[in-house]
Amino acid sequence: MTKIPTSLWSRGSKLFGMASKVALNEIGTKLKTWESDKDRLTSKLEMAHTLVKTMSELKGASMKLGQLISMDLGEYFPPEVVKILESLHQQSTFLPYSQIHEILKSELQEKLNDIKNISSEPIAAASIGQVHSATLNGEEIVIKIQYPGVAESIPSDLKMLELLLKNLAFFQGKQMDLAPFFQEVKEVLERETDYHHEALMLERYEAAFRETEFIIPRLYKEYSTSKIIIMEKINGVKLTDWIEKSFLGERQKLAHDFMTLYLKEFFQHGLVQTDPNPGNFLMASDNRMALLDFGAVKEYDKSFIDGYRRVLKSALENNIEELITTSEAIGFIDAREPEEVKKLYISMMETLAAPFRSNLPFDFNDKNFYDRSRDQSWELTKKCRYSPPPKDLLFLHRKLGGVFFLIKKLDVKLVLKDYWHLVDN
Repeated sequence: MTKIPTSLWSRGSKLFGMASKVALNEIGTKLKTWESDKDRLTSKLEMAHTLVKTMSELKGASMKLGQLISMDLGEYFPPEVVKILESLHQQSTFLPYSQIHEILKSELQEKLNDIKNISSEPIAAASIGQVHSATLNGEEIVIKIQYPGVAESIPSDLKMLELLLKNLAFFQGKQMDLAPFFQEVKEVLERETDYHHEALMLERYEAAFRETEFIIPRLYKEYSTSKIIIMEKINGVKLTDWIEKSFLGERQKLAHDFMTLYLKEFFQHGLVQTDPNPGNFLMASDNRMALLDFGAVKEYDKSFIDGYRRVLKSALENNIEELITTSEAIGFIDAREPEEVKKLYISMMETLAAPFRSNLPFDFNDKNFYDRSRDQSWELTKKCRYSPPPKDLLFLHRKLGGVFFLIKKLDVKLVLKDYWHLVDN
């Protein structure tokens, strides 16, 4: 348990203190003659521990940024540093119940009298808020409570963190334009701190997946506000715990469910929960998957979905002319790019389409596939002069990458060709 800084001054002081420590470390790194690469890495690890400690204490934009760095910018940092940053996904600091109770009183007023048996400690704590169990009219519920000051601190936190990160993203001799990444972080945080938006997305998901194999908790709309969301409590097992004890056939079914969910989300409903954190899923006693968090849901319009579908279809059919024409039309690649760049783009799309053509099961542990697609993407990014990364794809492909990662953890294979009908529907 900890006291989370809420005022702009207290948060700024924490960030300034962290920045000062990191700056001193950077200066020392540049002035010192290292005896070995191991000593240099040790210095970087100390810096990473400083970052994680402060980001965990601040929650909000700071903690979310650290989580996203570990997922989206991992290739720019040594694996040892990424592992430390990944620990932010399991940080468990939280607000004391006395402070939580004051928030509940302020948000619910007399309605709070209807809620009983509120847990004194949270059952989950994340970057934006924490979750408590309770009962409402005899029914088990969960209350998601947003940390005070998180929404208001987003612009100032990100401004300071962007300046800091620009001095750190050189660990492997690479530099990059961080502006699109920080714009993405800002949009993610603004959506996740808008609890009215999350409540609406929960209702949309419940309607879309009502008659499917997925479990969507019921929303108690009349008890939800801009700072709290109350929903049905789903009893089950954490995804990571379930995987450890599951049988091969069960894991195969779950892999199928993950792939089906992603494709139905995007291509059928235009709604994608873009945060693939395993903590956002729960396994019920009947081995059905429950979706728990809807703060990172992004909506896609029909024209974008149709264009994306045409790009994938032309890549699958090796229709190069249609691939380039459609990709230019929806902004995946700029028409002014030279032929060298377009050839790199075609090569990358060929790599990505190949598993969906094959009748053989795709091995999600195929390191060669991931290395090749990563290298091609990086080479394309370096050579592009006019084509910034399509922002809509950053959200979408994080979810797709997360799905592939989760299926990789399940240690199963899928015939991806069997899922094409969910794309070309």
